[in-house]
Amino acid sequence: MPSTSQQRITLRNLKVAEFASEETLCFSATMLFDGKPIAHASNDGHGGSTFLRPLQDPDSRDRLHEAEAFAKSLPPDVTDYPDPNDSVRKMTIEVTLDYLVDCLAEQQHTDKKVRSLFNRDMNNKVLFLKGARLLFLKGIKPKTIADKPVFFAKLRAKQGDDIVILDELPREEAFARWKRHTVDGDAS
Repeated sequence: MPSTSQQRITLRNLKVAEFASEETLCFSATMLFDGKPIAHASNDGHGGSTFLRPLQDPDSRDRLHEAEAFAKSLPPDVTDYPDPNDSVRKMTIEVTLDYLVDCLAEQQHTDKKVRSLFNRDMNNKVLFLKGARLLFLKGIKPKTIADKPVFFAKLRAKQGDDIVILDELPREEAFARWKRHTVDGDAS
C-alpha cells in the first residue's frame, strides 16, 4: 500500500462515518503536504472518488498540484488480487492523490480501531506472553489488583519465570507485542 511508503502526504482530523460507508470509507479530513494543510478531503462512502478541495490559503492550489505530481511519481500499488486481464499477474493500481488519500484514511481508521481494541484488552485482562502465545487471566482486571508486583510475582511462580507480562512493559512496547500476536496473525 503506498500510504506506508511515503511521508509527505498525511491526514489530520480524520472523521469517519462507518454507518454511511457502503463501498468505500465515508470520511472527511484535512490533507497535509510536507506538514502543511493544503486541502479538505472527503468521500461520501458510496464508491465514488475522494474529493480534494484546496483550502482558502493562496498557496494551497499550487501545493495541491505539487502533491498530485508527487503521488503520481510513487510506484504503482501491486495488490494481492489477480489482474482481470491476466490471471497469472497481480492487479496493479497506478497511484493518484485521491487513491493515496483513500489508503491513508483506511489505514488511519484501522489503526485507531486496533488501538481501541488493545486499550480495552489492557484495561480488562491481565495479558502475558508465554513462549509464542498471548494468554490472559479471566475475570481479573489490572486496575483491581492492589499490589501488582506481588501479584505478578505469583503469576510468574505459577506460569514460569520466562513469561512477559504486558502490564509491566512501556505502553508502546506492550502494544507492539499485543498487535504481533492478535492483528498481525502470529501464533497465539
